Amino acid sequence: MPETIANTNEIVAEAPVVAEVKKTFSDLLCNKAERLNDDKLEKKMKKVIKEGGKRGVEIEGAADMGGLQFFITPVEEPANDIDMLVESMRAMNAESDPSEEERKGGSGKIGKTIFCMTDDKLNVVAYVPEEHVAKCNAVEWLQNTVCEILKGGNDNVGDAAAVAKDLVKSAEGKETTFAMASIEKDGDKALFPLKMKDACINSGYAYLKARGLFPDGDDSDDEDDYVFGDDDFPSADAEEEVEVKKTFSDLLCDKAERLNDDKLEKKMKKVIKEGGKRGVEIEGAADMGGLQFFITPVEEPANDIDMLVESMRAMNMESDPTEEERKGGSGKIGKTIFSMTDDKLNVVAYVPEEHTAKCNAVEWLQNTVCEILKGGKVDNAAEAAQELVTSAAGKESTFAMASIEKDGEKALFPLKMKDACINAGYAYLKERDLFPDGDSDDEDDYVFGDDDFPEM
Repeated sequence: MPETIANTNEIVAEAPVVAEVKKTFSDLLCNKAERLNDDKLEKKMKKVIKEGGKRGVEIEGAADMGGLQFFITPVEEPANDIDMLVESMRAMNAESDPSEEERKGGSGKIGKTIFCMTDDKLNVVAYVPEEHVAKCNAVEWLQNTVCEILKGGNDNVGDAAAVAKDLVKSAEGKETTFAMASIEKDGDKALFPLKMKDACINSGYAYLKARGLFPDGDDSDDEDDYVFGDDDFPSADAEEEVEVKKTFSDLLCDKAERLNDDKLEKKMKKVIKEGGKRGVEIEGAADMGGLQFFITPVEEPANDIDMLVESMRAMNMESDPTEEERKGGSGKIGKTIFSMTDDKLNVVAYVPEEHTAKCNAVEWLQNTVCEILKGGKVDNAAEAAQELVTSAAGKESTFAMASIEKDGEKALFPLKMKDACINAGYAYLKERDLFPDGDSDDEDDYVFGDDDFPEM
């Protein structure tokens, strides 16, 4: 039995319903360390909670889009403080309030290993929701991870399994859902934080794969593809980022002149804000789930196809990691986005240049629209799809858009067309090995933003 941490403070929530969920997720971790209530740590704790809350929202979005239930991700703010790393996990798991302008938390149903690395230490916290503990025990998961980290050292480590048991701690009665460990740098034992970080990622995912809790991809053995938080390991310079920003914009059509009307300024701000937020969420999902194509709805453009293009542009704009609220960042990820009203379905497709050899934007969208029309009573659906899908000169491989009007006589209804859009879009990608062919035929599992589909 691993060493336990004494329970200290109780977490008290406000609203009865939300409080029950918060309490449940909180109870799966150890209680907050008493020392963190020191007023001197208040400023630092705010940063820890803020970072954890943001990361929780991003993880939640990635889980919705990628169908993954476990992630491994670094955080920065807790630094070398293991107690603060636990609070970062608690902030990730806090119940998200959808009415808040800036949502926080929301990933309590998703298993995670989070780590914080300094020059002298690697701190790790593991969390497993109750629904998964039969296959993945938090203490066992982390002990396995730490053992593999130690095996990466030299013979001076000794019995790695026994040392791992000593290092991994939990809280009484919570061994299945919570575990944590601190591993000090030790040059004599060849234990260095950067090297330990890589072993932490690789062994953590190997444990999950062995239990069928994480996809075993064929393309790469580098699990960094699935680790959220690539901006924690920067490498690009500013000049390169400017060039990327320009390129992504050039892959779409030019902004429609009519959108510069002052009367549309307020509406356009909403469109850009929604697109920017969705871009960050898609970027996080791609980093964690290893997916390079998504199909997602947006609300604000409504029945305006030109605004839907600008929503895509906002998703693709280069993200500034120094901004308090990041925007965009998904220019390297192919997307079909759509906006549905009672009378119309608008669709915009975007393909980054690196994928155009396998997926041409116009061809992708024509295929999608053709399948939508086949679901109705439309003669010569392929020819009709060619007429509906438009692009911009020289950008046919990267950009396409279409508007399909409701037509009761032809059995074309937006809600029905939406389903066909999703299924046909993913079918096209699967044929070209650009999307995983899972066991489920329900592609809604991979569509971000199910709350965009209210019952009509």
